[in-house]
Amino acid sequence: MKVVIVGAGEVGRVSAETISNVHDVLVVERDEAVLNILKSRLNVSTLKADGTNPKTIQYAIEYHGADMIIATLGSDSENLFVCLMAKRFKPSIVTVSSVNNPDYIIQTSEQGVKGVDTIISPELITAEKMYKLCVLENAIDFEYISNLGSAVAIFTVEPYHDIVGKVVMHLKTPDDCTVFAIYRDDVVHTEIETMEIHPGDKICVFGSNESLTGFNELMGIEYPAKNFVILGGSIVGRNLARLLAADKLNVKIIDRDENLCRDMARTLSGVAIACADFIDPDVQNNENIFRSDALISTSHADDTNLLMSMTAQRHNARKVITRYFTKEYEDIFQYTGIETIIGYYRIISNEITKSTISDETTIMTARDQDEFYFIHFVDGQSKLLDRYLGDMMVLEGVRIVAIKRGDRIFYPRLDTMFQKNDAVIVFTSFARRSDLIRIFGKPSVPEV
Repeated sequence: MKVVIVGAGEVGRVSAETISNVHDVLVVERDEAVLNILKSRLNVSTLKADGTNPKTIQYAIEYHGADMIIATLGSDSENLFVCLMAKRFKPSIVTVSSVNNPDYIIQTSEQGVKGVDTIISPELITAEKMYKLCVLENAIDFEYISNLGSAVAIFTVEPYHDIVGKVVMHLKTPDDCTVFAIYRDDVVHTEIETMEIHPGDKICVFGSNESLTGFNELMGIEYPAKNFVILGGSIVGRNLARLLAADKLNVKIIDRDENLCRDMARTLSGVAIACADFIDPDVQNNENIFRSDALISTSHADDTNLLMSMTAQRHNARKVITRYFTKEYEDIFQYTGIETIIGYYRIISNEITKSTISDETTIMTARDQDEFYFIHFVDGQSKLLDRYLGDMMVLEGVRIVAIKRGDRIFYPRLDTMFQKNDAVIVFTSFARRSDLIRIFGKPSVPEV
């Protein structure tokens, strides 16, 4: 596929990094220095021009023979304009717009309005992900896969949990979910049926939202989460507060911007607003921020989020949820032992992957770049066709998680036979394509 990316800021750069090894990419950007850096690092073509100029949009589409255009400029209105103009010049082109402000989220082509086919909102996705991590007390990671109507959650096991000492195959898990991997001592295990669960294990579960809630309760909840403190009145902070308040939970936002606090007081129902500098130790004590069930840092500054997360750890906060923007900060956050971190890079990468790469390749990366999920379609050339799962030689590090057959998703057993047109959801923790081809056959195996 030939793809035009308009804008080489954070979203545009990550988009190019994500798909440039799979698609033919042209990046349009005004800043020549930025373009030169991008071209030296990635296999992309570049065009120095104003991406909001209709003539530039038309030229880029025609010159590159584009099948898709992704608008990632800093302005939401400009991104929507780029998509609308692209449709005018080439009605068949697929348009993807990055949007931060929820006021700019419009109906898409799928909803019956022509112009923008897909809208990606990293800020709103972050808020929704933080919400799930707030209400799933034992979860440290959560990803929703919209085209499957399912989600993946990673739960961390504490010594007081009810499932400690139990064998995975004996867990009475909700019907609509499955345990498919366990991280233990930084090693991911996929042959886990006979493993005994230990404190410190991180359990990967695939299923519906309702079943993941059920698994969270199965583990055991020491104290139900009811009180939440959000640091920063960012778009993420405000939308997270709305989601939590809708569940009648106790929510407080702290921000030092007086005008923003007044606006939040008018627009956020059921949310307490504190106008103060949350970095100040006196404010931290007066507002009791470390006694909440979850402290969520939503600042736009990585160093601020890191500082507040480390401070919360020193005060033995029950749960700390934070985000980071710069990819290099991921190792720093992990080094400090903070587990529930949300990377802007990963969110963008996964959303762009879902929007631009077909279901026959990678659908989502996991906690590590060498860990990902993909869908294998069973056809006449697939090695799975008419075979039982129990007859297959599946390597450690590869796990068949679920099967979508028609409109139904189910979890295979050893006596499950794969049928033609099955969509098989696969998790793998390594990137050796030759091994995957040996298991599944050449069709529907991702380029890695």
